[in-house]
Amino acid sequence: MSEEAGKSVHLSVRIWIAVALFFAGFLGLAEYQRNPLNDPDAARQRTGVVLPPGQEPAPTISSLDIHGRPAVIIFDRSLAGRHLFHDLADQSDITKNAALIVVTSDRSRPIIEAGIDRVLSDQDGAIAEAFRLRRPIDKGYPVGYALVDASGSIRFRTLDPGYARRAWEIRLLLSDMKS
Repeated sequence: MSEEAGKSVHLSVRIWIAVALFFAGFLGLAEYQRNPLNDPDAARQRTGVVLPPGQEPAPTISSLDIHGRPAVIIFDRSLAGRHLFHDLADQSDITKNAALIVVTSDRSRPIIEAGIDRVLSDQDGAIAEAFRLRRPIDKGYPVGYALVDASGSIRFRTLDPGYARRAWEIRLLLSDMKS
């Protein structure tokens, strides 16, 4: 191999190494900036897969009273001074198809409670644990939701700190539960 060809190969290798290091740094930064409220296992967050009916019964918690009608159970750390959804119409749309139950770890309530069937406190995390919601990256109280069908089966659960912007996704999953 000529000296010039050797320099060309070395230059190509250096370029590929630089590109690989750039992308490795970018991926490292993306992982570093993950939301601390996300699931530690990204494959388990917002899967979009609705479980078959009857596979997993919802826990029996008297304050929930969720049997007989589909239910959306929102879990959040605090709703003090906040709306449940960014658009009140989203809250209204969900309550047409399901009971809307809000569970917070600090006893707070959203600013507007229209359409919300119940607001529950879960200071010890027992309700979230009964629904087997996973702990987020920061190991605090889970932020997300669970969907229960009219027969009392858990059909979907996820950590989702952005649920307030994704009411469309909750409505879509509810419609999948009907089919």
